[in-house]
Amino acid sequence: MPRARRRRAVAAATALLVLLGGTLMTLSPSASGVARAAARHGTQQETAHRSPHRHQPHQGPGHRTAHQRSAAHPTTSTQKKGRQKADPRPLTKAQQRAQQKARERAAAKARAQARRRAAARAKARREARVRARWARVRPRDPRTWPTWAPDHYTPTAGPEFNNPYAGRRKRRALLTHVIRTIDSAPGYRLLNPVTHRRMRCPTDPRLAPSTIKIAVYSVADLSFADALADAQRRCVSVKVMMNSHLTTLTSRSWGRIVAALGTRPHDWNAARSFAMRCTNGCLGTSVMHVKFFLFSRAGHAHDIVMTGSTNMTSNAVDVQWNDLFTVDGNRRLYDQFRDHFRRMLPDRAGKGPWTYRAGRYRTMFFPAAGMNESNDDVMRTLRNVSCKGARNGAGIRGRTVLYVAMHAWFGVRGQYIADEVRRLQRQGCYVRVLYSFMSRATFDKLGSDRLPRMVVRRVQFPGALGLVATKYSHMKMLAISGHLGHDRSAWVTWTGSNNWTDRGDRADEVTLRISSRAVYRAYVRHWKRIRDTRSTAVWAKFPEPVGGGRAP
Repeated sequence: MPRARRRRAVAAATALLVLLGGTLMTLSPSASGVARAAARHGTQQETAHRSPHRHQPHQGPGHRTAHQRSAAHPTTSTQKKGRQKADPRPLTKAQQRAQQKARERAAAKARAQARRRAAARAKARREARVRARWARVRPRDPRTWPTWAPDHYTPTAGPEFNNPYAGRRKRRALLTHVIRTIDSAPGYRLLNPVTHRRMRCPTDPRLAPSTIKIAVYSVADLSFADALADAQRRCVSVKVMMNSHLTTLTSRSWGRIVAALGTRPHDWNAARSFAMRCTNGCLGTSVMHVKFFLFSRAGHAHDIVMTGSTNMTSNAVDVQWNDLFTVDGNRRLYDQFRDHFRRMLPDRAGKGPWTYRAGRYRTMFFPAAGMNESNDDVMRTLRNVSCKGARNGAGIRGRTVLYVAMHAWFGVRGQYIADEVRRLQRQGCYVRVLYSFMSRATFDKLGSDRLPRMVVRRVQFPGALGLVATKYSHMKMLAISGHLGHDRSAWVTWTGSNNWTDRGDRADEVTLRISSRAVYRAYVRHWKRIRDTRSTAVWAKFPEPVGGGRAP
């Protein structure tokens, strides 16, 4: 047979064997070895026919080609992966950074999912508690209603002060103290989140969740008014009284309070809330000049009493130095102030003074009918001072010291008090006086600032035009350390609303006496802050500014 024909026949047979092998592999796995052998045989024959004269090296009987070894022991995919892991290609820095970022993203995603799941579980628990709490609510029994407050402020016991020369926060420190306490008085939550029905506040004041009672000379601050209106809306019992020098027309703040609380009804004991003005004093015949704030509950405190020199006005913020002393948890003191508030409600003249004791506190409420030099409580205190013999660190170098910060000091009463203070200085006491509005006669009785152991300085200053006072102290404070009565190491402070003037015995006033070394030191530090901020030894007197809480 010619050589070309033979090659074509071999090629055709090889192709037929390959096709047959593929068919057998498809039909039966066991036939795959036969097909591969046939394919190898056909390939070898074709190669041999193509190169008949090619020299084939001698191969022993046990020798196998690489192709035969591969066919006999095929490499599995697992072995390939093992080789890849054993000898991986090194990653570039960019690839390493990409892998690190991918891992960080995956971890952040896992953490976020965990937080969402935890938040969902917490929300479910809260909702379950709310449903359980509202399931116990009886709409006709307010004692079963849940309470809440928009703020969670617990007023700090002790003295608080403002600074009219500082920034807004320190200027408004005392008003913020009162407003946050109002916002923390608990009220009722009226909207049922389960049934979506709104309940109404009880009209009986005995069912109120908390009570607020305020007696203050002047109101001219909208934030204070809004806080009281919000407390009224959450069913707090809110009762406010003010002097008659302002009306709803001259004070927007008072107008908002009256609109929210209503005016005092005929049967005021049965009313939950109201606002009223005392005509030329509630018990006195001059003005209603007290400043005290009572809260049954606020934050974690209860039976809260606040008193001092501050009104709720813009003047109290931007013009005046003021103080406010807070006591909490003293039920006896709280009841004394509450009873006096009730005594003022009829707005009829009464005969005082009324004096109470509650632990380290002694309170005197005015007016004081028939008060004169012999029975004036300030004169009794000054006569009880001994200038020598102070012990245990009290006083200065064994001598008694008096610190005075008085807003108004004039008139007949002012002069006989000045005489007694000057007498104490001559006997060896240290006397430190800061005043705002003092008559020249009173100033002359006190003597010069150059006298030994004597300091008399003015803290009242006019504005740019020099017409009215734009900065001054509004405090009415006396602090004594040393030999007082039988106590040779006394630390006593008096604060409140009573000026040393003739009107002080006829007006509604309050003075709180506090026996405390820490309180004494706090007031003395503030006295020194006022002196160091701005004061002068030169006497002068300027009228008070109009507006800002004063009569228009």
